[in-house]
Amino acid sequence: MELLDSGRDGGVAKKNNDTEHMDGELWGELPEHLHDIILAWLPLPSFFRLRCVCKKWNNMMESRTFLSIYARVPSHGPFFLMFADPFRQKFAAYDPTFNTWHLLPLSFCLSCSFSESFLVLAAAGGLLCVAGTGSGSNCRSLFVSNPMTRSQRKLPPMIHMNSPYVVGMVMNPHQNSYQILVAQDGDYLMSQVYDSKSNTWKMTHGLEKRVALIAGTAYIDGILYSMTYGTTTGVLAYNVEQRQWHEVRVKMPLSLICPQLLGHRGQLLMVGGVEEFGILKCVHLWRLNVAGKEWVEVQRMPENLFNILFKSQGHHFLCVSHEDYICFTGYYSQEMLMYDIDRNSWWWIPACILSEYMEAQSALGLSFEPRLDAAV
Repeated sequence: MELLDSGRDGGVAKKNNDTEHMDGELWGELPEHLHDIILAWLPLPSFFRLRCVCKKWNNMMESRTFLSIYARVPSHGPFFLMFADPFRQKFAAYDPTFNTWHLLPLSFCLSCSFSESFLVLAAAGGLLCVAGTGSGSNCRSLFVSNPMTRSQRKLPPMIHMNSPYVVGMVMNPHQNSYQILVAQDGDYLMSQVYDSKSNTWKMTHGLEKRVALIAGTAYIDGILYSMTYGTTTGVLAYNVEQRQWHEVRVKMPLSLICPQLLGHRGQLLMVGGVEEFGILKCVHLWRLNVAGKEWVEVQRMPENLFNILFKSQGHHFLCVSHEDYICFTGYYSQEMLMYDIDRNSWWWIPACILSEYMEAQSALGLSFEPRLDAAV
């Protein structure tokens, strides 16, 4: 978009001390829809600062016209790497734009409080799925929240299960709706799904096999993938539209530990460690070759970085991914290592500020990309 030359330096006037300020007379003449377009392209930190300027801009998040324009902007960045601490009822969010951590209370994402504990379980499309035990209640409740707009929804009670847990959350941006998949392990896999459009839970087709799912999923082209563990390690796929499970028949790498699935540009990736005699020797990144039904190695962690991350001799780790980025952290290490798949580069980021109070195995890492237009 071009701005016409008004003879006023493009609408920017200078004070005597050479500081710049916006020419209110010129900018006040801009049509309303151009205001919305300009503001919709701002990064979120700038937008929230501008909300303090006037009531009109402060109320913009409730404007259907503005949110419609905002929804068409491809990305607002930044994304956050989040680690939850259920014991202190706080979670930490890492902002890669400013290379800094923020310690956030539960009130950041929920306006109510819990007397016992909470846990951020999943994230999708700018929304968080949070579980907590409320005062005077013996059952675990699920909430969905958009922390940017301070809006939230308490989900209705699930269909009865003995020990349900959230497998994953999927956003449908075209319908501005989402689904949450919950499962129960046992002699066979049972699951149910919550649909925000109908605000109801429905049972799905189960899987007649004794499996247990590992937390952390990858969503690609309508399929939610999850790792399984037990007598064997494998991959299960859940078709969101058909609400059906099926096994992904693929040969797994030998001596694999800590496997975690990632979605990257329409392809399924897996991060995992390889051990010898119970000792972690290296960390690999594989890509699923669907035709060959095998995992093809894409990259492995450089030995010098591996030795720093696992200097405590711990052999378990977590990873969190977002688009081209993968963040690694060891269970017993405060070091955090980032990998850019596209640029094939590695670098260290500051240690999570929750590391002083907790061990990494009690945290669930996830990626969160803020959205103003995500409706609960």
